[in-house]
Amino acid sequence: MVRVIRWVCEKCKRKWIYPVATCIYCTGHIKKAVGRKTKVIGNTKVFVPCPPHPIIPYNVLILKDEHGNKMPKKTMRDYKVGDTYEDAPSSDEKAVAIVKVKYDFFEAVDEAFELIGGLKLEPKARILIKPNISLPMASYLGAVTNEKLLDALLIWLLGKGIKKENITIAEQSFFAPLEKCIEKSGIQETLDKHGIKVTDISKAEFIEKKEREFTFKASKLAYQSDLMINLPVIKTDMYLGLDGAFENLVRFLSKENFEQLSADKKKAAHALAALPKIFPKFITLGDGSIGMQGNGPAEYGEPGFFNMVFAARNPVAHDAAVSRILCLPTPPFVELAGKLGMGEYDAGRIIAVGNEIDAVRREVKLPTGSPIMKKA
Repeated sequence: MVRVIRWVCEKCKRKWIYPVATCIYCTGHIKKAVGRKTKVIGNTKVFVPCPPHPIIPYNVLILKDEHGNKMPKKTMRDYKVGDTYEDAPSSDEKAVAIVKVKYDFFEAVDEAFELIGGLKLEPKARILIKPNISLPMASYLGAVTNEKLLDALLIWLLGKGIKKENITIAEQSFFAPLEKCIEKSGIQETLDKHGIKVTDISKAEFIEKKEREFTFKASKLAYQSDLMINLPVIKTDMYLGLDGAFENLVRFLSKENFEQLSADKKKAAHALAALPKIFPKFITLGDGSIGMQGNGPAEYGEPGFFNMVFAARNPVAHDAAVSRILCLPTPPFVELAGKLGMGEYDAGRIIAVGNEIDAVRREVKLPTGSPIMKKA
């Protein structure tokens, strides 16, 4: 299963690889065409590495779909002209969907969920979305959730019959008023479009949860939904190494709890490893459209245009795969969680669907002076 997307004029049949509202030649109506059955019509093997493609050798295929549309596809596997190319979905806990964003965020979200076996949703299901809007920064800086991805996710859920009153978007900020973070992030227009507001976690009720030697004060919101979708922004972190599925859960804790854990960096990393254990199972949709590299995760980092989204049923597999893709070491808390039986932390045993891990690997700028950050 691979998608070839074109925007086609129904009148003059001209095509575009990016969204077009009206045909500039005949003012005809534009319709999106999505091809799903592809065959290999060309193949080039590349032996010379470069920064965006450090792993060699790799193949660049030319695929042709059932509508006659063509697209390139990078793969580490060998194919022959005439072969059928397809990506089989997997609902395994070790599976991580790796999807490139090609102008259309909705298709990226839909493909990502399809690749991890789909989500079974009842129309009355209560959905909790946990984005990252914790800093008063614009999404194009890579610090907070891309409003285009959030918009696509909401459209996807509403298209599945979920009622907007059953969708809760929850976030809190430990550093600035949440209202200011929302204003700066650029998502207000998306919220207004769908008539949904952000619930401030800090104003909700907290309950005590214990795991190993840690006592957490966790938001009750996390236990009141039928499905939680964790929507982290993929960022390098000067202290943690990587901000992903694990780090995004921290803001379900009370501010006091967060400050207690942060007082001891080593203790905080061990506590982070325990976080997924205290929450109900959730889906992670990692936002790597505009992530962050360098001295992240805040104002000292710089945008990393990764142009990908990731989906996984297991947060350990998600963060381990993303670390490998960005040529970063697996964060200690992810490895610890894996060793405690919470998921697969060895990237070599993760089931990559959509794109292969080595096919999309790329080097990013590392945080300077970080004691745990070395290129993997």
